[in-house]
Amino acid sequence: MTENLRLPWAELPPTRQGGDAPADTTRRPPGRRGRRPLSSWPKPAGPAPWQWWHLLVHGPDAAMDAFGAEVAGPGVIPWPFDAERVEEDMFALAIGHDGPARGRAGMSVEGCRILARQFRAAAEARHARMTLRPAGACPLDFHRLMPVPRHILALGATHPDARAWLQRHWGIAEAPRQVSHLPGRRAGRRLPRGHRAMVYGFFTRGGNPVPVVRRAEEHYPLLAFRLTERSLA
Repeated sequence: MTENLRLPWAELPPTRQGGDAPADTTRRPPGRRGRRPLSSWPKPAGPAPWQWWHLLVHGPDAAMDAFGAEVAGPGVIPWPFDAERVEEDMFALAIGHDGPARGRAGMSVEGCRILARQFRAAAEARHARMTLRPAGACPLDFHRLMPVPRHILALGATHPDARAWLQRHWGIAEAPRQVSHLPGRRAGRRLPRGHRAMVYGFFTRGGNPVPVVRRAEEHYPLLAFRLTERSLA
């Protein structure tokens, strides 16, 4: 049941430092006297780390205008949202396998139900915020470049087949985060008259977005694309 559970904060982008890198959220354990052995320090956990990318696009002005208009979108994948399923999955996760009397954290059944309802409310609020994003909020919407088919969307964001489709066609299993124009960035060489360049920056997690860039190259033959991985150090 919990395989379709998606946390309300799962879509939150990394916090930038200096405009390029996500903040280091690893917290050191409380200080104490003496040298702390390495084995006692917390080890990184959770999903794959974020990666920062630059995508350079350049070509004739008319083709660049068409590209910019066609790839701008809300920047989200329109997965279906079932608030009741979210509440049920959260209750199942909270109650765990400790029997009907107590949940995973020693909460009562009623406490687990309250937690599930609160989680549902948070998920509904997040979904409402995402659906209210303007149509052009994201200047490089991967769903506009390579739309996710309806039968894949119907599976849900966490379904293995849906994630496999995204990995195959996008190179990543989630929509990129913090997609933005990077003004002042250049093509690195002089362009012909009537040509211009645009650089997009975005974060991804767990993969390489080469497949969707290859799709853009096929769909926009008058434009040149160059994807580069940027250091987060």
